[in-house]
Amino acid sequence: MSELSYLKKADKIRVMLAQINFSVGDLRGNQKKIFEIAEIARINKIDLLVFPEMALTGYSIQDLIFDNDLFESEKKILMEIAKSYPDITMIIGGFDIESDPSHHPKYRNVAFILSKGEISSDNSKRLIPTYDVYDEKRYFWPGEHFSPYEIKGMKFGIEICEDIWEEDYQINVTEQLLKNKSDIIISINGSPYTIEKRKQREDLIKEKASKYKIPFIFLNLVGGEDELVFDGRSFVIDKNGKITHRAQFCKECLMIFDISSNSHEIEYVESSNLKKIPQYLRNNLENPISPLLNVNDEIIQALSMNLHDYYYKTGIFKRIVIGLSGGIDSAFTTYIAVKAIGNKNVTAILMPSKFSSKGSLDDSIELCKKLDIEYLIVPIKDSHSLLETQLGQAFKRESSEQDHDLANQNLQSRIRGIILMYYSNKFNALLVSTGNKSEIATGYCTIYGDLCGGKNIPGDLYKTQLYQVVRYINRNKEIIPNNTIKKPPSAELKENQIDEDNLPPYKILDEILSLRIDEGLSPRQIIRRGKNPELVKYIERLYTRSEFKRAQMVQTIKINKKCFGMGRKILILKKPTY
Repeated sequence: MSELSYLKKADKIRVMLAQINFSVGDLRGNQKKIFEIAEIARINKIDLLVFPEMALTGYSIQDLIFDNDLFESEKKILMEIAKSYPDITMIIGGFDIESDPSHHPKYRNVAFILSKGEISSDNSKRLIPTYDVYDEKRYFWPGEHFSPYEIKGMKFGIEICEDIWEEDYQINVTEQLLKNKSDIIISINGSPYTIEKRKQREDLIKEKASKYKIPFIFLNLVGGEDELVFDGRSFVIDKNGKITHRAQFCKECLMIFDISSNSHEIEYVESSNLKKIPQYLRNNLENPISPLLNVNDEIIQALSMNLHDYYYKTGIFKRIVIGLSGGIDSAFTTYIAVKAIGNKNVTAILMPSKFSSKGSLDDSIELCKKLDIEYLIVPIKDSHSLLETQLGQAFKRESSEQDHDLANQNLQSRIRGIILMYYSNKFNALLVSTGNKSEIATGYCTIYGDLCGGKNIPGDLYKTQLYQVVRYINRNKEIIPNNTIKKPPSAELKENQIDEDNLPPYKILDEILSLRIDEGLSPRQIIRRGKNPELVKYIERLYTRSEFKRAQMVQTIKINKKCFGMGRKILILKKPTY
């Protein structure tokens, strides 16, 4: 090698970002993925290989952190990685124990640096979030180290997720790192998806890069973990605030680029010069700035990936089963299930009652044929009549006509739940439930009926959002039958029933629910926005009295700012504040 070519190589640092799907608690499985990526890095002479927040353990591990075996295994595996790849500097997210025994909690969220067979745990998360889905103050002590890590004369300041969102904190981590002469900032993240989250992240980092005149690297997890979606979409922004690389949405991929040691410019690496990289990891190498998606595409991919990962990471199911009613909610859920695990692994059960319209049954059959899935028809008319008679004879205490009618309506839903759970048990199938956010918010759903199952798909989508996504699915050809979309929504639990018998029109309802749930406004604040006071009061009463149902609801998938789940802590025993 000539002296000139050696100097040219030394003037650049080659970086690989690994946007990879890890599993919580599966340290050996995660190590296998890290080894696979590290081998690719070695072949392609990567100087710095970066993995996301808590990549080795999966994020977030919550109370698994108290399992001492997890900590011991992590230490052992980290050393195995360091010894196996001493020639590559790696940043791998994990956790460590705080050195000061007086600190509580005793753990730290760490960006481990592995280099030359050694491990550094100096860089730990400084800003510890406790809001929405985050409860990290239960587990982590804040880090106090702000020194950059030097590679080939370039100083990398390392941040962990919340460290870049300093607005509500007393410490500005980026400025502290810059005071210590950082040339570039690397942020490793476990940042969950919500609609509009990409724009928030990119706008924040663009502003920082332009202000401080340094490049920023943002690396995010990808994958589904319980109700969260980690959407990836990692990106690199140069010192002028311009995006040079953006990773794909909800897909594993690698990003490889050079950084000039002198000018700190981000330089594109031709994919043809990179060796032995599997095709599924190459997309961002050939197209460094992944195009933006329509929001409906995002929702479809996010829900599909979460259901896919839930199904496969649990490792206990052989197929998915759905109760298909002919309505838009169950049709959408069936479509997502097929996207997630394939048509050969999905079964729909159609359970018409004496109140079910012929159109609903026909629509359900048409959808199953379009999606090429197995469907079974199990009528419930006879079992419903039998139970009505038996229960009527057994329970002779007088009740109001309204309560009697409601009990008989819900009985149908619960019969369907029994059938679905029987199939689930017998064939080891994951039952996915189909209730949308509007219904769940107002209690327009049946506990132990349509709420039963192992996973809910549209539970964080308002009815109006769901219609929007379904129309998008049909944009090029009819997949979900148009009659399913056009007909008035109905539970079909009594004669000529439609949802608007009990609920305001969904457009009006969803506007108020979104203000109440996602924006966190009080009823009085909503009224001040010009909404009808009596309608707001009625919706608030429905919302409050159905809290006990939501407390027992099957796990759903977070899409909007506030989901019914781990990020929402509301007592059942409370009185309305308005």
